[in-house]
Amino acid sequence: MELDPASLDQRESYQLLISAIVPRPIALVATISEDGVANLAPFSFFTGVCSKPPMVGLSVVRRRGEKKDTLRNIEANSEFVVNVVSAGMAQAMNQTAADYAPEVDEFSAAGLTQVASLRVRPSRAGESLISLECRLVEIKDFGKMPYISSFVIGEVVQFHLKDAVYEDGVVDFGMLNAVGRMGRDLYCHTGDVFEMNRPRMDE
Repeated sequence: MELDPASLDQRESYQLLISAIVPRPIALVATISEDGVANLAPFSFFTGVCSKPPMVGLSVVRRRGEKKDTLRNIEANSEFVVNVVSAGMAQAMNQTAADYAPEVDEFSAAGLTQVASLRVRPSRAGESLISLECRLVEIKDFGKMPYISSFVIGEVVQFHLKDAVYEDGVVDFGMLNAVGRMGRDLYCHTGDVFEMNRPRMDE
């Protein structure tokens, strides 16, 4: 099968990408509006960007050409919190994906607990085993209207890790039991892991 991207419409291209780039980690992103309303939404176009200083990036796709509340809030306040989604949070995370009005607090709608952050205004989700408080570094737009995607880069200014998942400087992936996003409406657990040591050329 050979596919020319120019022959695909936006939905076909999107579906192909999200079913080919798998599994994707899910960033459950908390922001706050200028009016003080808490917002919570999941994004699976999410990755690490830099380790010193620590930075993460997420892509926020326009909805019918309009900016999502998450992007508007980050533009207004330059702060956000990334909450890692474990298996026990999967249903709540999915609930935050509903198309709520800007004045709706998604923490309450999803039954998640707001916990005050240390260095940024948006709260973190108390149920998340790992949360990253972030300050905006840069927003870069890609694509053309109405399908513009905004790539948001944030510097992690505070890590929150529950004791159960942190040992000797690394995360216990089994205890974390993170959820990954696949294509369509499919998700996966990331507990099935295996080890391969990186080859050394001097051996």
